[in-house]
Amino acid sequence: MTNLQRWLFYAALFAVPYLSLVLGTVQTQLTTKYFLFVQLLPVLLLGLFGIYSVWTVLYRTFTFNDCPQAAKELQAEILEARKDLIAKGFRFRD
Repeated sequence: MTNLQRWLFYAALFAVPYLSLVLGTVQTQLTTKYFLFVQLLPVLLLGLFGIYSVWTVLYRTFTFNDCPQAAKELQAEILEARKDLIAKGFRFRD
């Protein structure tokens, strides 16, 4: 099962009962009492998903780990590449 199929399945699990309530196929006493809430449920879920997304991005940004050893290795590789290019006749501006 691909991710697309999985998310379509989840959407169907939400959409079928939601649409049956909104279109009036299924009527219960709770549905008539809280019909406005049922109608606004997708907007509420979308807002909660947005808050979760912002929280996740900010959390992972602030807890990002530095790799000083990898940075030193990268700087050494850059110097080696510069020396190799200079040996081949390339001129740097700086």
